[in-house]
Amino acid sequence: MPHIYLCVLWHMHKPFYKDLISGEYKMPWTRLHALKDYYGMVQVLEDFPEVHQTFNLVPSMMLQVQEYAEGKAIDPYLRVAAKAAENLTPAEREFILRNFIPLSPTRIVARFPRYVELWQAWRAADRNTGRALRVFSTHAFRDLQVLSQLAWFDEEFHAKDPEIHELVLRGRSFTLEDQALVIRKQTEILRAVLPVYEKFAARGQIEISTTPFYHPILPLICDSNIAEVSHPYVPLPTRFRYPQDARTQLERSRQFCREHLGTAPVGLWPSEGSVSDEAFGIAAESGFQWAGTDNGVLSRTLGRGAGVDETYRPYVWRQGGRELNVIFRDHYLSDLIGFKYANWAPRDAAADLIRRLEEVQFVLRDHHEPHVVSIILDGENCWEHYEQDGLPFLRALYGG
Repeated sequence: MPHIYLCVLWHMHKPFYKDLISGEYKMPWTRLHALKDYYGMVQVLEDFPEVHQTFNLVPSMMLQVQEYAEGKAIDPYLRVAAKAAENLTPAEREFILRNFIPLSPTRIVARFPRYVELWQAWRAADRNTGRALRVFSTHAFRDLQVLSQLAWFDEEFHAKDPEIHELVLRGRSFTLEDQALVIRKQTEILRAVLPVYEKFAARGQIEISTTPFYHPILPLICDSNIAEVSHPYVPLPTRFRYPQDARTQLERSRQFCREHLGTAPVGLWPSEGSVSDEAFGIAAESGFQWAGTDNGVLSRTLGRGAGVDETYRPYVWRQGGRELNVIFRDHYLSDLIGFKYANWAPRDAAADLIRRLEEVQFVLRDHHEPHVVSIILDGENCWEHYEQDGLPFLRALYGG
């Protein structure tokens, strides 16, 4: 049976939420995902030294994490979460009700019985803030302030940090000191995010790839008219062409990673997997040696559906003396992790994925050249729908 290689790339990205005029971060999502996904996804590999992964880190995301870690970032959600419940204004209490209680009790909420109680009380008030403000006590608001942050902590951090573990076990009746502790522990995790990637990259267990600095659609930055290649009848705006910006974003990405992670990536996941000859040429000139994109791009390029051998074969793009190695992700397998397996028992999901990989190996049994099955997806957004933030699934997969 021929050997096949598995490349799993976790794409870590959030929009740049900082308002450059006010200096305030408008949304909390970079901070919250850093507490569990950006940190926990790589830290779990400590228990699986033989497992190697690729993490695609977007510099504009890392810059935000860095500012939070250094105490330079603040968002309205963090400001309200850190304020003593006794001192909350009516407007701030309304903000908490509308933003700290989700529309439905997701898995990350369901782990905390008190959080579910508060969600039920909010629903019983018909999500009417005036009615809820009359029944939610100061203690209820403090519990919301703490639980809304605690729910986003990495699952292993819950278990291994004794102070946080005690809060998780108690689950309610939090004090002002507990509230301050949770905020301090957030900073502790945020400060550990970039160093943990640097550590695992230095030991060779992960490869760090990257994306243009602010996550633009690179081919459109190079030339907006490129859109008519894949969509011949799409209405086009006034032509925009600024390949210099594409080059700057790629070069700055490698520079940022070199300065903060100790390595200059040679791998590129173009934003949304978007590619063009011009974008590839600039990437090759900027020091990148390989890039990934979707197998749908391969099919559009071939003018037909790509076969198994074609999908999993590594390619080399060459033009004008420049070249890039190119891999095409298996969209279906990637979507199984991103959208389907969350509803499965973790061990069953991992076993199913391994079985599918074995089927690919069997189909390629008469091919002796190397093949790469590429699974590429967001490494942050799906886990809140999984049991225990996806940790049992990842452990079953890595241990399989």
